[in-house]
Amino acid sequence: MYRLNQGFSLLEILITLLILSGSIVIMFSGFDKAAELDMFASFESESAFLAEREIELLKTELLHGRIKPRTGSLGSRFRLKPGWKMTSVMTAADSEEAVRLICSINKGDRLFQLESFVFVPSIGVTGVKND
Repeated sequence: MYRLNQGFSLLEILITLLILSGSIVIMFSGFDKAAELDMFASFESESAFLAEREIELLKTELLHGRIKPRTGSLGSRFRLKPGWKMTSVMTAADSEEAVRLICSINKGDRLFQLESFVFVPSIGVTGVKND
């Protein structure tokens, strides 16, 4: 009579361990990438919030005549996290009285930049000429 082999051979066990260890390595490298992408998304969302807040403040000040459209950079008016730097750049009004606003936020090697335009008429809402 013939006898059935019971159990696994050494080769079958080694192949199973190779496949199992490969899948574990792939899984953990996926976790690392996911954590890296999560940190990047966190930076992007917080930077977008801060830049939008800064640009909206600049727009409000321009439209109410508190600051004049001029070429140059402005520092941040808000407290930032340690290691974060914010720079706002404003251009002078062009021929159509549009002012370009750019807000850049960087932290280490990461950079986020938001750009907007605002129409600043030479005569404000109250009818007083802005000089």
